[in-house]
Amino acid sequence: MNFVEKITGIITNPKETMKNIAQEPLIEEAVMVVGIYAIIGSLAAYIQSSKIKFVYENATPEMQSFLPNESTTMMIAIVSALVGSFIMWPIGTGIIHFISKAFGGEGKFSPNLITAAGYSLIPQIIGIVLNLALYLNMDPVTITMDMANPRSGNGMMTPFLYEMSIINLILMLWAGMIFYFGVQSVHKISPGKSAIAVGIPLVFSIIMILWNIWNIGML
Repeated sequence: MNFVEKITGIITNPKETMKNIAQEPLIEEAVMVVGIYAIIGSLAAYIQSSKIKFVYENATPEMQSFLPNESTTMMIAIVSALVGSFIMWPIGTGIIHFISKAFGGEGKFSPNLITAAGYSLIPQIIGIVLNLALYLNMDPVTITMDMANPRSGNGMMTPFLYEMSIINLILMLWAGMIFYFGVQSVHKISPGKSAIAVGIPLVFSIIMILWNIWNIGML
């Protein structure tokens, strides 16, 4: 299978495509997928930062010294999206590799599993493209955060941002399902063990996202 066939296969037939990737892993292709994810993600972070402004009230002098200004916030968001993708890729894969090995997995971390992990990001690339399109079409908003009550941010509980969060969670689950086939193909472990290996960090990530959404007043 060539690169384009693998990308389309991940969407249309992930199980067989992951078997092919596990047998003939080309890590340079996975780097391209992660690179696309990182670049589009950094662009989405830039647009988001330009569309959503935060105003902080009731901040103590100590808090004010730590609160970033608008340009710093934008730069942090862009760099986090660009660099963070390449940092979390091997870390997340390593955690799942460790769990799989504990279950008797026999596959290799590199190039096999990390290549499969890179390809599993394709659904989340779709999600970032959707987010980018939505951000480009949304009206700028200003969110006032009361530092005495961080959950009081006005405007956070909007249908637009709520729907985006739901879409991102669904696509994360889709990506997890694809990587489940990757773990099963690389490590040759049972479906149940593969589901647990992928599910533990996935559930943790979803809980953290929901916690952050709740903490800023969206739930």
